[in-house]
Amino acid sequence: MAIGNLFADNVFLRWLRGNSRRHDLATSMVGLKLGERVLQVGLADGDLFAALGSKVGYTGRACGVDDDAEVVARAARHAERAGVLVEARHTSYASLPFDDDSFDVAVILQTGGPATLKGGALGEVQRVLRAGGRVVVVGTTAPRPANAAGADWIGAMASHGFKGSHVLAERDKLVFVEAVKPRA
Repeated sequence: MAIGNLFADNVFLRWLRGNSRRHDLATSMVGLKLGERVLQVGLADGDLFAALGSKVGYTGRACGVDDDAEVVARAARHAERAGVLVEARHTSYASLPFDDDSFDVAVILQTGGPATLKGGALGEVQRVLRAGGRVVVVGTTAPRPANAAGADWIGAMASHGFKGSHVLAERDKLVFVEAVKPRA
């Protein structure tokens, strides 16, 4: 093991640095590439927003929306501290302030099932994604049978016209569900 790996895995040093690897799982599951356009719906985790924004870089676009102005301000501060260029907006989930086909990837940060998603966000996400674009739900799992949380999202995505809905993974009390907006 290289000396750099010893320092990177040192719990005390990660605590001092703020554990920058906390969102490695989520950013890996989302699978962003440099230059892509990403939208995050729900900004309760501002560090995740900053991590996703860093993946698309300055050649991409990272936008985030939330219906709580304080949450938006906090997420913008997290991104600024991380040195990431993002756009954070306070808006209704039912009427996203973006043109049709504006994003390559949409990430929905969800703490409950699809029934708790506010105001038609899944329909709006479908509108603002380009044809062939992906939506990834990062949700919390309750103590339920395996894949039960993901099954709820698969049905909701299919009912909004998404194709190929599937559970990417359930790990660390999170479920990752992905689908694609079909090409015309």
